[in-house]
Amino acid sequence: MNKLNLFLFACLFPLILCSCSYSSSRGWSFSDSDEVREEKARRRAVDRKTDRILEVGRTKDRAEARRQAKGEVFEENFFRSTRP
Repeated sequence: MNKLNLFLFACLFPLILCSCSYSSSRGWSFSDSDEVREEKARRRAVDRKTDRILEVGRTKDRAEARRQAKGEVFEENFFRSTRP
């Protein structure tokens, strides 16, 4: 019985560990939380905006394009949250 419990723990522990993420401000949380989904959506929006800025030729420097994209995504999210 003891070996069976040890075996189950050894199998389940990595699964539980992989489904969690660590945040320095909040500690451990499951990775499907709202904050994680929002962060992933924000990153995708910044990546799309960065690619678009480079496509149109506003700048050729990828770092500068990413800074501009982050600012634009922040503005869009800010104004979207303040509108009724």
